[in-house]
Amino acid sequence: MVNLFKVHCKMFRILNVVKKTDVIYPQTFDAVKYRCYATHKRFYRRTDIVQNEKSWEITLDHRRLKTPNGCVLTVNTEPLARAIAAEWDAQTEYIAQPTMHLTALCNTALDNPGKLSSHDIASYLLDFIATDTLLFYSEEEELKKLQEKKWGLVLEWFNKRFQVNQEVSKGLEPPPIATDTRAALARHFLSYDFPALNAMVFGIEALKSPILMLACVDRYLDPKEAVLLARLEEEFQVMRWGRVPWAHELNQAEMTARVAASLLVIHSSSERHSATKKSKGEHNV
Repeated sequence: MVNLFKVHCKMFRILNVVKKTDVIYPQTFDAVKYRCYATHKRFYRRTDIVQNEKSWEITLDHRRLKTPNGCVLTVNTEPLARAIAAEWDAQTEYIAQPTMHLTALCNTALDNPGKLSSHDIASYLLDFIATDTLLFYSEEEELKKLQEKKWGLVLEWFNKRFQVNQEVSKGLEPPPIATDTRAALARHFLSYDFPALNAMVFGIEALKSPILMLACVDRYLDPKEAVLLARLEEEFQVMRWGRVPWAHELNQAEMTARVAASLLVIHSSSERHSATKKSKGEHNV
C-alpha cells in the first residue's frame, strides 16, 4: 500500500508539471485539457482527515469534502483517506481536477452517476477480455517476437492463476473466450465490492488490458511494469524512431498514475474486507 502511494504521488508530481510549463504539446494525452480544467483557484489552506465511526472523511480547512452530488466523501481505510488528502494538499494556485484520480474514483463510487450495479461492471469487464491488448500480436516479426517474450509470461501467469487456457488471436478476429474462463473471471470480479470494481474499470481502460490489471491486483506486476507492457508496441517504435519531447513521458506518467490510483482503492477495499472477515471469525470463536 505504501509503495502504491509513493508511485501515485510521484506520477502526480510529474503530471502537475503540465500546469506550470509554458510549452504544451497538444499530442500528449490531451495535455491542453489540463490547463482548460484548471479554472478553480485553491480556496483552502490545509487538508486533514477525521475518523467517523467505521469510516474516514477528508476535510479542507475543517470543512468536510463532498462529492459532486453533495454526499460526504467517506472511505473505509485511513491510508486511502490520507492519499486523497495528499491529492488536495498537492494542489498549488489552481486545482487540477483531471489529475486527482483518487478523488474522482471515490466520487464516482459514492454518487454512481450511471446507476450501475456490480453485475453491470462485471459484465462489461468480461466483454473487455476479448479485446485485451495481450491477446493480439503484431504481424511484424521482430515486434511479435518481443510481444511473445514479454506478454507470454503474463499470459502464462493468467492461465495458471485462474486455471484456464486462454488463446491469443490468430488474426484480426478476437480470440474465443471459453465459458469456463468467463465463469472463473465472473466469480473473481464479483468477489470485489462496488468501489473496487469501479476502480478496476479505471485501471483496465488505461491499460487496455484486464489481464495486466488483474496481474497488478495480485501483485504479480507493479504499475510501472504493467504500463510498459501495455505500451510495448509504442516503446518498440520509440526505440526505432526516437521520442517526441515530453509526449511519451507524460503519457506513461498518466497511465501509471491511473493504475496506481486504481490499485490503492482496490487494495484498500480488499484489506477492509479481509479485516472484517477476520474480526467476525474471531468473534465466532
